[in-house]
Amino acid sequence: MQLDEPTLQQITVDVCQSMLGLALTPISSDIDTAKQLVASVEIRGGRTAAVDVFAHEHLMAAIAETMFCAERSSLSAEEIRDAFGEIANMIGGNVKGAFGEESDLSLPTIGEANDSLNRLPHECLRTTFECCGHPLTIVLREADKKALPVELSAVV
Repeated sequence: MQLDEPTLQQITVDVCQSMLGLALTPISSDIDTAKQLVASVEIRGGRTAAVDVFAHEHLMAAIAETMFCAERSSLSAEEIRDAFGEIANMIGGNVKGAFGEESDLSLPTIGEANDSLNRLPHECLRTTFECCGHPLTIVLREADKKALPVELSAVV
């Protein structure tokens, strides 16, 4: 199956809104990622792709609060990172399923986004939502089977 932007949007809504109850509103994808983090998962099999989820640490904390039904003050930095990685994992798993081919999904990696969103090829699928007052951007990068360069500055 060839994924398009509406399908990527629907997958994101299904994960964030339907499963976690987070309200999402589509917004322009021209956002500054300087202070954001990225959680990435790779899909390897008949098709090779990566799903990158970009978010500010405040949104990561709001996601963790919702996922763990806890107040931010009671959550550790590791729990917040785990929740963020799980969002990437759930979206990536749904993308993998939409491909309809035998494939594997990597564990999520988390790092600083820096300017990586602006350096992605234009043929990537990209969708951005407002969630809890912050942008949430999902990018689907497809590549050949050799390698997908995911440039993460520092693992958080």
